[in-house]
Amino acid sequence: MKYAYLTAVFAFHFLLQNCTEKKPAPNRPLQAELLPTNAKSIEIKISNLNSWVEHDKFFVTGICSNLTSEWQKIWLEAVPMNQAAKPISIAKHSAVVIPTLSDAVPPNGRTSFFASWPLSAFSGVPFSCKVKGAGATPQVSGPILVVPMVNAMKMLVPPAPDQPATVEKAWQVSGSVSNPLPLIAAHPRLEVLIYGTDNRLWMSTLLNPEDPTIKQFFHFEREGPLQPNEDRPFTLQIFYEGLPQALQEKKLGRVEILPFEAR
Repeated sequence: MKYAYLTAVFAFHFLLQNCTEKKPAPNRPLQAELLPTNAKSIEIKISNLNSWVEHDKFFVTGICSNLTSEWQKIWLEAVPMNQAAKPISIAKHSAVVIPTLSDAVPPNGRTSFFASWPLSAFSGVPFSCKVKGAGATPQVSGPILVVPMVNAMKMLVPPAPDQPATVEKAWQVSGSVSNPLPLIAAHPRLEVLIYGTDNRLWMSTLLNPEDPTIKQFFHFEREGPLQPNEDRPFTLQIFYEGLPQALQEKKLGRVEILPFEAR
């Protein structure tokens, strides 16, 4: 059976010049233009925060929970830190704005984020970062999609011809997206969160079932809007090639799916 690779899309790469500390970092965060002018501060919670350096880039990922009683589209602000836990600048800015993946997070709902930047953008060597809310805009309520359970099966291949299949090549993940409310979800999307055997979150990416290019590794039982009270099965193949190095070394521990309706 032929499988295609699920290539991790390392989102939010910026073409940045090398920076120095000749000038103080501006108060306005890098990528501040991503934040709408009507965005307001709201109560959120950041969890599963992870950051690391790989291939001359600094990566950060994590989960953001909406603690308000309204639907929200959320943006975050990250402050890079060096190994001594001192802030460093990025492209001469003291912080950077990061969008979360979901278009609309319900009350007490969750979304994720994943971003990376070249090491040359920083005034020092980044080691970690602090992440807080940058702002949010209220959204109209809509379908609340859930994935009640995810099953996973390891896909093994032989290390050489005529040898037993012992090398973990990929995972095949299966489950179903449920739409329990009497509302149509016209454009379902899936955030795929990948944890290592160390129980740390190492990757978050967004899948669009309407994109024909993902059909090589993602399959919905049927296409089109999710109808009220519908449970739609799916299968997803996650290959190690292209994933963060830590996942290739430590191996996958679990996969979590956060579905939502695109706005």
